[in-house]
Amino acid sequence: MGFEGAALEFARAIDKPLLAGDYQAQLAPLEKLAGQARKGGKARTMDELPHESRGKLLTALLRVMRQTRPVEDDAEKEKARKQVFATLAAVWAALSDERRAEMAKAEAGDAEIAPWLLAWTGEWDKVAALAEHEGRFRDAARAYEEHDRLDEAARLYRKGGDVMRAIEIYAKQGKRDEIVEAAKELKPEQQEQALLGAGLGDVLMDLLVQQDRWEDVGRLYERAEQYADAARAYEKAGRTHKAIRAWDQAGEKAEAERLIEAEAKEKLDAGDRQGAARLWARFGRPEKAAELAVIPVERYRWLREAGKIEEAQALAREELGKVQEASRGPLEQAPWLARAGDTANALRIYDEHRRPEDAGALFEELQEWEIAARCWELAGKTRRAAEMFERAGNTAEAERLRALEPPEKPKAARKPAAGGPKGGGRRGGRGPGGGAGGGRKPQG
Repeated sequence: MGFEGAALEFARAIDKPLLAGDYQAQLAPLEKLAGQARKGGKARTMDELPHESRGKLLTALLRVMRQTRPVEDDAEKEKARKQVFATLAAVWAALSDERRAEMAKAEAGDAEIAPWLLAWTGEWDKVAALAEHEGRFRDAARAYEEHDRLDEAARLYRKGGDVMRAIEIYAKQGKRDEIVEAAKELKPEQQEQALLGAGLGDVLMDLLVQQDRWEDVGRLYERAEQYADAARAYEKAGRTHKAIRAWDQAGEKAEAERLIEAEAKEKLDAGDRQGAARLWARFGRPEKAAELAVIPVERYRWLREAGKIEEAQALAREELGKVQEASRGPLEQAPWLARAGDTANALRIYDEHRRPEDAGALFEELQEWEIAARCWELAGKTRRAAEMFERAGNTAEAERLRALEPPEKPKAARKPAAGGPKGGGRRGGRGPGGGAGGGRKPQG
């Protein structure tokens, strides 16, 4: 907006507040005109305006000037009237009319104008006030920060959206309450970044507690290796499984089992005995899991994990007897033979039926790494076999198999097709060595 447009807008905007005698409402049009008159640092005069526009502006300003009667029964209104005259003085000064400016100042007494209207003086605080008035909050904040006016700087950084910088300032001042209030303006992930970055983990913890964000509280305690506190927080958050792990890490096995027991009971009450068993197994209680298990294979595995090898093999012999009694085929008997310790007969069955992959998977499950490696090698799965030899501690055999693997061919750059659809590889064909792949898992 040019100076003439600003003058005409003022003449229109000031009319209603003048008629109403509303001094407070007169301030905004006057401040805007004063700002426009000082814009660009150029001195203005009435003579710049066309005759008609000059007349409208002068008439409006003189109407303001005539409000010289003091308000005797309302101190606030009288204060606003004097501020109107202080601002009017700034307008006359901006229009190079020093005589009228002095008259307005005399009527204003000790009233002060908005600081930003004095930015033309070059004083830093007036320049900062102008930046704030124009919505350049970060510019204003930087000015205040440079001159060690940290409270104002923090306020303006927050207003300008740079809450993290405000928090840094509050941290330097040791203003804990202000830090918490400012952090509430951030998104959850930003709160953690800002407060931990400022070394204020305890403040973050207080804020999370205030917001009932117990899972985040637990995570922070866990990060600090305060596992018992983490477990309590996870319980409050309803994150039972995290709480169980935290209790275990804290060495509070009884507390962990209290939570497992409660959830397992819910499963048992619902008729899910195997689900209850798997819950105990999930949290490293295989013996308890085995007591509840109804699926033989899982019970066998958990007995072995619990170190009850004889009981596991006794279960395997019992299940083998059931399979034989039912006249099931050799391939259904072989897994239970192996689990019962009859490795030779299990391997014989897999060999007779040419099922080395099934044998490899079974003996891998039983952690018989050397036997599993031989089975995988026989199945042509050299990488898997090498891995099993490594687990068995047989490095020489693992290296032998890895040496047999062909080196990977470098991928040739694909040339764009001369025509037709892009990426025109054939579909539906088998790749090198492509069969249906994958042997069946061991039965039983």
